[in-house]
Amino acid sequence: MSDFSFKDLDVLHESGIFSHLDYYFSTTMANIFKDSGPLEIISAALTCRALSKGCICLNLTSVAGTVLKSSEGKELIQLPELECWCNILENSAMVGTQVSNCGKKENDMASCIGNYPLILDRDNDLYLSRYYDFQCRLSENIRARIKRQIPGPDDAFVAHRPASYFDSQDTNKTFGQLQAVKKALCSGFIVVSGGPGTGKTYITDIIQTLLSTWANENDLAPPTVMCLAPTGKAAARLKNGATIHSALKPVKNGTGFRYNEANPLAADLVIVDEASMIDMALMTRLLEAIRPDARIVMLGDMNQLSPVQAGAVFFDLCHADVLSDFRVFLDVNFRSGGKVGIEKLAKAVNVSDADTVADILKADYPDLVFVDTAEEKEGYQARLESSILEGYKSLWDAVSIEQAMAAIDDFRVLCAHNLGHSGTLQINHLCEKILRSKEKDGINRPVFKMLLMVRRNDYKRLLFNGDTCVVIEENGMSTAWFDEKQSGTRHFRLSDLPECEPGFAVTVHKSQGSEFDTVLIIIPEQISPVVTRQLLYTGITRSRKKVIIFGSMPMIRQAVQTSVERRSNLQALLDGE
Repeated sequence: MSDFSFKDLDVLHESGIFSHLDYYFSTTMANIFKDSGPLEIISAALTCRALSKGCICLNLTSVAGTVLKSSEGKELIQLPELECWCNILENSAMVGTQVSNCGKKENDMASCIGNYPLILDRDNDLYLSRYYDFQCRLSENIRARIKRQIPGPDDAFVAHRPASYFDSQDTNKTFGQLQAVKKALCSGFIVVSGGPGTGKTYITDIIQTLLSTWANENDLAPPTVMCLAPTGKAAARLKNGATIHSALKPVKNGTGFRYNEANPLAADLVIVDEASMIDMALMTRLLEAIRPDARIVMLGDMNQLSPVQAGAVFFDLCHADVLSDFRVFLDVNFRSGGKVGIEKLAKAVNVSDADTVADILKADYPDLVFVDTAEEKEGYQARLESSILEGYKSLWDAVSIEQAMAAIDDFRVLCAHNLGHSGTLQINHLCEKILRSKEKDGINRPVFKMLLMVRRNDYKRLLFNGDTCVVIEENGMSTAWFDEKQSGTRHFRLSDLPECEPGFAVTVHKSQGSEFDTVLIIIPEQISPVVTRQLLYTGITRSRKKVIIFGSMPMIRQAVQTSVERRSNLQALLDGE
C-alpha cells in the first residue's frame, strides 16, 4: 500500500492505534503545516504514540514496511519502505534533519530545534523536537562532567582511607562497594547500579563522611550535600532526603523550575537515589540545575522498570562505553547472602531463565509462596482473600496511631494494571470489602483504617505523588496520617489532601522506590504487553521478607521471556557514535 490519505488517520484513531492525544497532536500539525501530506501527519502521530510507550523517538528502520493492525487483527495500512519514507520527511516543512542514512539533506540541528516540530536524525529516528533537544543537552552535560577535573582528595587519601570502612568484611563481597567509594572521591560523576540489599545507601554515607573528613583536614568548609529521589517514599529513606521536584522548585503558574542552569542548586555533592525511575526530561533538567563543579552520585537498579515517562536514561548510562570508568555494578546481596528464595527468584527472572523460575516457584522456600491460578481455579478467590486478610492484620489490629504507622509498610498488593479483573481498582475494592467485613468478627479495633496514596504533588503541604497515609476515622472526623520516617508523623484533614486513590493495592510501577515486608503480586490471566521481565523483577524486589505470587505458570514464563525495549540514542551520543 503506497498511497495514503487523511482518512487513514481517522481510521487509525477510531481503531485505537492512535490515542486521542496522538490524533490531536497530528491534526494540530496538519492545521499549522497546511502543505504537509497525509504520510507526514501520520508520522507525527506515530512519533507521539512512540513517546507514550516510553520511547523518545520512532525508529523508522524497524517499522518501515510493516502493517498496522487493529486489536482484532484487521490490516489497516502498510507503512512505506524506508527510503521512500525518509525522502518524504526530509522534504517536509515540518521536519528538521541531519544527514540521514538514506538521504542527502542537512540542517544545522541547533536551529532546527524550535523551528520544526519533528527532527529526523542520521539513524532514521524521528523525534518530537523537544525530546531531541533533551537528549542532546543531557548527553553534552554528562560528557562535560566526566571530562572535568573536580578538586578533591589526593591519591594517598583515596588509596587508604576508604579501605578502613571495609577492613572487617569479606573483601570479595565488598570490592564493588570500595570501588564505588573511590570513584566518587576522584570523579565528578559516577553511576552505581545494584539491587536491594547491595549496599548503595551504605556507600553514600561513607562518601559523605570521607569528603567531610578530607575538607576538615585541609581547613575547608564541609561539602554541602543534597540527597534526592524521584518519589517521596524513596526520598524518605535518605538522610535529609528530598524529592527532585521539591528541590528544583517548580515555577508557580508557569513551566520549568526555579533552579536551573542559570540558577543552580547550592550543593557540592548531589546523591540521586532510584535514578532508574527518572525520565529523560526530568534528568536533563536535574543535571542542568547541578553546578558543573559539583559531584554527582547516581544510584539505581538498571534491571527495574523504566520510568513511566519517556527515556530509560539510567539503563543507557549503565551501558555507555564512555562511562565504563565512572560506573560500578553491585551484585552481592548483604541481606540474604544468596541463601533465600527471593534472591534466587530475582536473579533467575533477571536472566530470563523461565525453567529455573518455574523450579524455584515449585520448591519449598519459606520466603516464597506461589499459587498457580491455572491449577487452583476453584480455591483461588478464597486463598487470595485469606492472604489479603492475613497481610493487613497488623494494620487492622493497631489500636493507636503509632501502631498503625509501624504497620503501614508491612504488606502491599502489587498489580500490573489499574483496570481489569486483576487491576488495582478491582483489588482495592476487594481489600476494602474484606477488611470491612471484619467488623462482624469482634476484633478489637477503635476505628476503620484506610490506606490512601497521593496521586498529585502538593508543594504547599509537601505531599508528593506516591506518598501513602493511614486514614483514621474518630468522632466523625477523618484524619490522614503520614509517616515521614525522619521527622515523625504528620496529619491532615482528609478533605485537605490533594487527589488520592486507595492504596491497599498499587501498580508495580507505583511501588518503585518503596519496600514492604511482604508483597502479594497478582499476575493477569491474559496476555499483556505490560507484564514483562522487568515488571516481575521489580515486584519481587519490593519485598524485604516474603513474596506471594498469584498467577498461572504459562503467564509467568511468558513474562520472564518478555523484555521492555525503550528507544533512544543517548547511549550512542555519549559514546560519540
